[in-house]
Amino acid sequence: MWSDNETSIDYLNYIEVAELICDMVTDESLLPLSVGVYGGWGAGKSSVLKLVESSLSKRSDVIVIEFDAWLYQGFDEAKTALMTVIASELMAKAPDSVKDKALDLMRRANKLKFLGLGAELGLAAMGMPTFGFVSKMLGSAQDAYEGNADEEDLETIQDGAKVAKAKTEGLFRPKDIKTPPEEITAFKAEFSAVLQAMGKRLVVFVDNLDRCLPENAIKSLEAMRLFLSMPNAAFIIAADVDMIRHAVSAQFQGASPRHVVDYLDKLIQFPVNVPKLGMREVLSFLCMLIASRSGVPEEKIETLRSYFIGSIQTSWRNDVELKRDDVVAALGADAALAAQIDMAFRIAPILAHSKAVGGNPRVIKRMMNIIRMRHATAKRRSMQLDEAVITKLALFERCTDEAAFKALLDLINAAPNGKPQLFEPNQKAPTQVPEAFEKHRTFVDEWLDIEPSLKDVDLRPAVYLARETLPLQLKSKSLSPDARKAVAELLKIPTLSSQAALVTISKIPADETLDVMQELVGALRQNSDWGRKRSDLTGPIILGQQRPESAGVLAAFLDQIPGKAPWLQQMLKGFNE
Repeated sequence: MWSDNETSIDYLNYIEVAELICDMVTDESLLPLSVGVYGGWGAGKSSVLKLVESSLSKRSDVIVIEFDAWLYQGFDEAKTALMTVIASELMAKAPDSVKDKALDLMRRANKLKFLGLGAELGLAAMGMPTFGFVSKMLGSAQDAYEGNADEEDLETIQDGAKVAKAKTEGLFRPKDIKTPPEEITAFKAEFSAVLQAMGKRLVVFVDNLDRCLPENAIKSLEAMRLFLSMPNAAFIIAADVDMIRHAVSAQFQGASPRHVVDYLDKLIQFPVNVPKLGMREVLSFLCMLIASRSGVPEEKIETLRSYFIGSIQTSWRNDVELKRDDVVAALGADAALAAQIDMAFRIAPILAHSKAVGGNPRVIKRMMNIIRMRHATAKRRSMQLDEAVITKLALFERCTDEAAFKALLDLINAAPNGKPQLFEPNQKAPTQVPEAFEKHRTFVDEWLDIEPSLKDVDLRPAVYLARETLPLQLKSKSLSPDARKAVAELLKIPTLSSQAALVTISKIPADETLDVMQELVGALRQNSDWGRKRSDLTGPIILGQQRPESAGVLAAFLDQIPGKAPWLQQMLKGFNE
């Protein structure tokens, strides 16, 4: 399977976006600047940042700092969190000749964290009673810090100040305490002095803003304003624009739509959108995912990656066609790998154009992971179900909706041997297509034509594999009250000699026998653990013995269970006889 995290390996020609950003942040005439990397969830924003970081890390005149706004949410006030992270990184990377200046900056950041921005919250987090302590302390400055304030609640201030002094020993020097604006001005001056002494420019990556609560997202953006007035500083902010604008609306209630749009536009000087994937990019991505887990030597995979990147870069000419044979040849693929590449070429157009996928790399990767997990389960259960069939069914699940997918599973369960007539040639007449398919009719018609054909394929194992996303409730809503009661009771029968089971079965209407057995099998599918003895199988076995017309449904299900445990083999002796 494939990691769901961002990657520094470029499969989609994101390097062009990364190079553009690198050009901007290394242009001294543009500093200070802010760059917005925009895209929806899973579009590849974090991967773009990784590529930018990889390029900038090779330069000796750049310091790269990563700030994950989501990580600090709930632990620290956004403004002071950003200042502390930057000061800490500069302190760690400063040469010995600049250590003193960096230490002053660190102390200044700690002082601001304690005295100014978010101080009440910070003191409470340290276990100190605030009692309005901070605002009063700032009013009397040095006296309050030393515990000698002269105010009506002097005793409270003194106690709080003495605790503060003990808890913050060593954080800052005993210099005159300034007001927050003065402290911020001093911080900016010390920050600039450190960068100048180091001969560096600072590039800060801000990621996961769109995962933050609205208040924290806005506070993080506001914190950046402090640094955007400083020389030699650049911020690269990865964000989902719609989520940030939602945060602006939530934080500034009553703001007009124009002000919501303007807020981000005023903060971000250079917006850069992560390119949306077309069919060529989706195909490249699919093939590279398959190749990366194929066991093919790395040099062949890199050759294939260069082939795809070159194709994407020249796609504007519209005369470079991606060919299946070229991909197979580049990998030196065997028959099994070639079949997976074939499937990638078949499904890429649908994934590129489906609204449910939207060419989103993370959605595609997650769908491929689901396919691999289901195929691994099928192999463990000795199910005769090809990975290409699993892929085709997963594609239907991803590109339709829950109602349509459930209708497909119902078709499979109702069909003899799990082979619906819908998959027979020339069987696409309206009477053969469930109503739930209608709003996806164009997709369904295309999907039916995708290889492999599902004709003569027993798809009951696929129903079992899909149970983690759509627990199956077969026909219980249409069963009579007696039949529904029988299902519940038969699943609780303790022994094969139970007389209660015979009484229950006698009450099942003859024309509902198959429906009851199908419902029982549907319940058995929900638990795949057949290593230990289970009581829910007893009732279905007795039903199959008493009503032979239903035995085939249970037998077909039991045939799918691999390596039957001794207890199960013993139980099935009477049933098979």
